[in-house]
Amino acid sequence: MDLGIIKKEIVCTVKDDKVESVKFYMVQMLNLDLSERDEYAVCAENTLGLGIGEIVLVIKGSPSRMLRGNKDMPVDQAISAKVDTVNIEERYRHLIK
Repeated sequence: MDLGIIKKEIVCTVKDDKVESVKFYMVQMLNLDLSERDEYAVCAENTLGLGIGEIVLVIKGSPSRMLRGNKDMPVDQAISAKVDTVNIEERYRHLIK
C-alpha cells in the first residue's frame, strides 16, 4: 500500500463493460510526512465517492481486485480508503524521509 493524493480525474468516454461505473484518478504518491513524491499512478475508485485533493491509500497489483466490487475488473491499482490523519510515534520519526 502507498499513500497518495488525488490530483486529477481521468474521463473516459469509451470503457470496457467491466469498468463502466468506475472512476479513474491520477494519484500522486506521498511520503509518510505527506510530502509529494515524483511518482504517479492511475487508480480505479468505484465505491468510496472520493475526489480531487483527498489523501488516499492505494493498493497495487492483484490485491486491488480484492476490494469490494473490483473482483472481475481488469485493474492493478485501486483506491481502498480515504486517509484522515497519519500518526507516527516519536520513536519512528527518524525513518521518515
